[in-house]
Amino acid sequence: MVVPPQTSRLLAELPSANRRLLATAARLTDADVLRPSLLPRWTLGHVLSHVARNADALVNLCDWALTGVRKPMYVSVEARESDIEAGAARPIAVQLQDIQAAEARLLERFEDLPAEAWAAEVTWPSGTTRTADQIVAARLNELEVHHVDLGLGYTFDDVPAGSREALLTYVTTRWPDDFNAVLRSSDSTWSSPERPAGARIITGGTAALLGWALGRTDGSTLTLEGTLPEPPPWG
Repeated sequence: MVVPPQTSRLLAELPSANRRLLATAARLTDADVLRPSLLPRWTLGHVLSHVARNADALVNLCDWALTGVRKPMYVSVEARESDIEAGAARPIAVQLQDIQAAEARLLERFEDLPAEAWAAEVTWPSGTTRTADQIVAARLNELEVHHVDLGLGYTFDDVPAGSREALLTYVTTRWPDDFNAVLRSSDSTWSSPERPAGARIITGGTAALLGWALGRTDGSTLTLEGTLPEPPPWG
């Protein structure tokens, strides 16, 4: 397996991110699975079910990159939601086993991808086309943001600094051209890609920037002149 250097670094982060999420979820009881998460209308079980099904959905994109045959992440929006709902109320032991098995399938598929497959273009549910190396960053993003979404004490401050910067890059490079804002870290040298003259400069720690960019926090600790804009969707 020949992986682009940046992708290789992110790939190395996946097992530890997955272990952290599983360690947090392992504290739950079967009854806890039915408790609300930080996401509207989703229980903790919905979040865990989604984490597992997302791994399988990304396997589909890996297959697309490997074979060149179109294989969308999800058959439909309805099928995606149905699969998450079907797994949401399962006992916690089953949830944990499902996430472990799904993550193993995804990591195995990554091992199968030759160098040329990482450069193949695949399409996300949003309709955006990206190279397959972005699947790794997408998975790390899912693990970290949904770990936070459980609302069980894990925050963006607990995400390793290098992963925070990589995920900020992943999110901000997908912003539309007409979103004229630049993020600058106050606790590292990271900054988002430059924008045209007159761009709003938004400053803060990488944890605060990431939470805001992903729509999970209100950005009240960030600094800028004027009103903080609403961040673009990150899907």
